[in-house]
Amino acid sequence: MKEVLLSDLLAGALSRESELPLQRQIYEIVRRGVLDHTLVAGQRLPSSRALAEELGISRITISLAYDRLIAESYLTAREGSGTFVEHTGERPLAAPSSETAARQRLGLSTRGEVTGGGTGGLGQHTGAFVPGIADATLFPFHVWKRLLSRHLGKSNLALAGYSKDGAGFVPLREAIANYLRISRSVVCQPEQIIVTAGTHQSVDLCARLLADAGDAALVESPCHWAFPPLLTAAGIRVHPAHVDEGGLNLSTSKVPKRARLVISSPSHQYPTGVVMPLARRLELLQAARASGLWIIEDDYDSEFRYDGAPIPSLQGLDTDGRVIYMGTFSKTMFAGLRMSYMVVPEHIAHAFSNACSRIYRPGHLHLQAALADFMNDGHFSQNIKRMRLEYAERQRVLREELLRQVGPMVELSQARAGLHVYARLSPRVSVSQLVAHAQAENIVLGQPHFLPDHAEGDRNAVVLGYGGVPGSQIPAGVERFARALDRASSTAPAARPRRRRAAPA
Repeated sequence: MKEVLLSDLLAGALSRESELPLQRQIYEIVRRGVLDHTLVAGQRLPSSRALAEELGISRITISLAYDRLIAESYLTAREGSGTFVEHTGERPLAAPSSETAARQRLGLSTRGEVTGGGTGGLGQHTGAFVPGIADATLFPFHVWKRLLSRHLGKSNLALAGYSKDGAGFVPLREAIANYLRISRSVVCQPEQIIVTAGTHQSVDLCARLLADAGDAALVESPCHWAFPPLLTAAGIRVHPAHVDEGGLNLSTSKVPKRARLVISSPSHQYPTGVVMPLARRLELLQAARASGLWIIEDDYDSEFRYDGAPIPSLQGLDTDGRVIYMGTFSKTMFAGLRMSYMVVPEHIAHAFSNACSRIYRPGHLHLQAALADFMNDGHFSQNIKRMRLEYAERQRVLREELLRQVGPMVELSQARAGLHVYARLSPRVSVSQLVAHAQAENIVLGQPHFLPDHAEGDRNAVVLGYGGVPGSQIPAGVERFARALDRASSTAPAARPRRRRAAPA
């Protein structure tokens, strides 16, 4: 291990004006560093001669401090090798006192405690059955690398600075607008496109610009886990919107006072997968017009539809400028790109662009330039077509294996789209136990995020993602899922319905 820069630690803490002798100060600083693991076990300390020269103090002062630390087992001297930090055990993780906890709480606002608490989403990005993850192993990175290289270097210094337009790189906005008009029936011009650093930022921007603190938002329940804390962080009250077989049902939902926002995923509700029919879409638009609501349409993975053409967007039906359309490249390309976009009504487009500049100071122009080329050169649409076939096959294998191996113990969502299936479980199965047993089997299950006041009877479900697991590995993954399901069931494993034989090809 490299020699620790002890002189830096001591120089910032030693005081020649203190009544405490320098020898005692050095002893206390090193002792404290060993105990709190600032000085790591096994690190070699500088010699007394070298340290004395660096600090400009007597060598005997250093030697006496070292001798005491060695005598008390904070350091150890190895003949011919030097002086090393001794191992003192693991750092204690003592629980804070109630007084300390109270001080910590006082450091955060009420919404800060809500926003900073809880979980931050799944950290795993591959395997069975992580939900909502695209397979980056099949992405054409060789093409992406070439396009990135095209825009890096001194010949493109303009792309190395801040964005002049908070809405994003103009050629990329033009490419996105062209794509959306054709593929999603979105009615838009490039000036309405706002490029963001992920859907989280898109929602945050909508919350800041379209609602005030104390206003309310209707959010589908179940929903994506990130929406409630994002809205809460902006001071917005979150209320559940009822979801049934037709998606968000405003007529059976309690619309709170000062409601300003409605967040919905009408083309492929997350996570249930249901599609909102035309009549209900028109009802939602009528309600927005009558009540002054803003509808935030989350169109997160509609490119991957396997039983026909993609469902047209809700935004394409809007004639009153009440819909904010959100899309992302995380599913069509790869998650780490962190690039998303919004389509906002023309009359508020400038405000959104200006707010992006003032709040986020966007950049990454070389990424946006490469993405514009990726779309304009046809690579984006080719990748979607290729992955649509791949994901359709994975979903088919997953459905067949679940039917064969677990039968009626799970009821799968019917919508053939996206990168996951919604699995309602038998009442005999405990979701919490299933998730724990699945983790022991080295598989990851998504849990639907329900808002408070949601009906308890609808909570017995998990989300199974197939985007991040190759089709050849799905049968083995389902076998592990079946074992976890057995152990999480309130009945003996033998009571589980017999596995069906695979249907002939």
